Amino acid sequence: MRYRLITFLLAPFFMLPLLANALDMKDKDLLLYFSANELNGDLVKDLSKNKNDGKVEGKVKLSNDGKFGKALEFAAGGEIKAPYIPLNEKSFTICLWVNPQLKGGDQQCVVSQTDVNASNTSLHYRIYNNGTVRMGFYGNDLDAPTAVKAGKWAHICFWLDVKKKKRRVYIDGKQLVEDAGKAGINYLGKKGDTMIGSWGATGQKFNGLIDEVQIWDRALSEKDIKASMDELAAAPVEPMDKLAKIWGKLKH
Repeated sequence: MRYRLITFLLAPFFMLPLLANALDMKDKDLLLYFSANELNGDLVKDLSKNKNDGKVEGKVKLSNDGKFGKALEFAAGGEIKAPYIPLNEKSFTICLWVNPQLKGGDQQCVVSQTDVNASNTSLHYRIYNNGTVRMGFYGNDLDAPTAVKAGKWAHICFWLDVKKKKRRVYIDGKQLVEDAGKAGINYLGKKGDTMIGSWGATGQKFNGLIDEVQIWDRALSEKDIKASMDELAAAPVEPMDKLAKIWGKLKH
């Protein structure tokens, strides 16, 4: 009985190596995190430290069929408007889970931010009805052909590193495409709401489910990209030496 109790008490600590790889919602580089598990009226709470809460406009509701718990359900008639988040002239990563219908408008934006519609000043990350995923900077775009399927969850990561002069699209943790941009890779927009599910006033509204939206103030490592596919941890993992202390107490 004693050894069963010890095993029960120690079991969570055998998970520490796995949990240590989890990304933390308190990370200073996390600019926005919508877990998509609740709506407070028309408000989507940003769980990062930056409080970039989003406001629902049009038809957006919660679905119980999320990748993790619930998800935001868009019916090509709604969007979420969050404040402007400075992404200009620096590295960043945007990650999210999508379950697209691939019906309705041919071009449907999942994330966007528009200063003006000119080269490198309008960020529009979209999905086409043929499943192609675009990392768009207005006339300076990177496409991942037929990367997602209708009615299937896919994790999309839009990745940009200004020092390496590279941008990439990852699907389900795997890099599909990369380039140095047709007109450079730096995003130059200095204003504009951060939109989830549309391209602002231009439309191109999304039809499907979106979950676990993350915007990072750095180019994530491939290890972190894979970790971003999970729910973010609420707090840092406790140090491993705590295991030794508890084991000593149990022996005593």
